[in-house]
Amino acid sequence: MGKILLTGVTGLVGSAFVVALLREKPAERFVCIARSNGGGSAADRVAKVLREQCVFDHCPEMTDKVLAAVEVIDGDVVDIVPEELAKLDILKDVDRVFHCAADVNLGKDPTGKTFKINYGGTINMVKLAQLLNVKELHYVSTAYVAGKISGKAAEEQALNSGFNNPYEESKFKAEMLVRNSGIPFSVYRPAIITGRLSDGRVRRPLAFYRIVEFLAKLKQNRCMKAGLDPADWVDMGLHFRTAASERVYFVPIDYVQQAITALFQKPVCNRTYHCTGNSPVQTYQIQRAICNILKISNVEISVGEATGEESNESNLMSKFLGDLLPYFASNITFDQRNITDALGSDFVNWEFGEAGLEKIVRSFINDFMPDSVWAEKQ
Repeated sequence: MGKILLTGVTGLVGSAFVVALLREKPAERFVCIARSNGGGSAADRVAKVLREQCVFDHCPEMTDKVLAAVEVIDGDVVDIVPEELAKLDILKDVDRVFHCAADVNLGKDPTGKTFKINYGGTINMVKLAQLLNVKELHYVSTAYVAGKISGKAAEEQALNSGFNNPYEESKFKAEMLVRNSGIPFSVYRPAIITGRLSDGRVRRPLAFYRIVEFLAKLKQNRCMKAGLDPADWVDMGLHFRTAASERVYFVPIDYVQQAITALFQKPVCNRTYHCTGNSPVQTYQIQRAICNILKISNVEISVGEATGEESNESNLMSKFLGDLLPYFASNITFDQRNITDALGSDFVNWEFGEAGLEKIVRSFINDFMPDSVWAEKQ
């Protein structure tokens, strides 16, 4: 059995995939490209994340075996020289590449950093995969390469319909590199990743959680200034200036982990898989879940330009959360044909519902916002 060359091991999906695959196939071996940070080596950084992942996945007893199965190359996908890396002995047995490293920045990209990592990094990884003559190339993209499509987005479609941000465009163009690489490929497209279906917990919160954090801090600040008890309901008078969607694709990390791990072990046949589930939630359900946990009222969601009567807080909210709003107004339906063909129709049919949404909000506050425990009081 050959090795798997993997990028993005310290990210949410990469670490979850490594631990899940090794639980099922302990003979697998990984070589991970990862960056060092100011406080330690790349190997130390990877080991720390994988220890955390084993604990998160309720298998701390696996930690030593997982760490023993992983070798680390200190490097950045943007800066590597594929021709030089391909000569390394550590890579001579690599027969599969799993490229997961990405910059998930949904805002503007004035310096080109997001494009450089997502597109430029994929140029390097595709070139390296070609030089290593691997038999499979696996790429973690995003369901939102669909961009501004309205209606059904097929798994095999890769249509340029315009994008909401440079992140979507960079992932779309990176997908094209993978598709045109000449290597048999699988592309995985998760939607908006949230906490586990079982208990709502997430190892590393992204994207959506910024809304919960912002509103919690906003309420806390309002209460402090007005001498109010944050454990009580507070009329916030806030306005999210966006349309409300019936189809917001929140997807629990354990579903993404299970889906990608299972699909990775299927024959690779140049297919794309929407790892989105088949139970989208409504914008208004998300609003109610957040407001119920934080005990805030009078939060409006509607299209409209700012007026002189808009509160400073609503304007601040638009400034700091505006990049997320297109995902709560989207009219996309993600096709599930390929993933149901591979894993069965029952696999995609789980459901969050409002109770599940409240669970992920409450778990985030418990784990990452200890100063907001007032939100737990009933």
